Amino acid sequence: MSTVQLVTFPSMAIAVPGVQGPAGLAAVALTVSGTSYALSSVNNNRLTLFTATSGVTAVVPLGLADGFNCLIVQTTASGQVTISGASGVTIRSALSANKTVYQYAVASIIKIGTEEYLLSGEVTA
Repeated sequence: MSTVQLVTFPSMAIAVPGVQGPAGLAAVALTVSGTSYALSSVNNNRLTLFTATSGVTAVVPLGLADGFNCLIVQTTASGQVTISGASGVTIRSALSANKTVYQYAVASIIKIGTEEYLLSGEVTA
């Protein structure tokens, strides 16, 4: 289950439900504590913070709206987030990168076409 909460990173605060942040990104963080999570319209224009202490899989499902985008943050040292697409979804990234690199790594997922997404940021293969 996702919850909205105040999250403070070193030298950076994320909070205030409904307040717009840089480039229109809503300053609301959704927290995910499990090890498997399917993105949905709830994640659109949001930060999604993964707090598990073991590996996490975030799945991009079929049918997200055009213009979908979200940021994924790995908040723990050992909870690397692997981003994958459901059957029929294509994830594009440099060098086939598909997972966050380390604690506080940020990955961006942007819908760029019909069931096609760009994954970029602090990601590795």
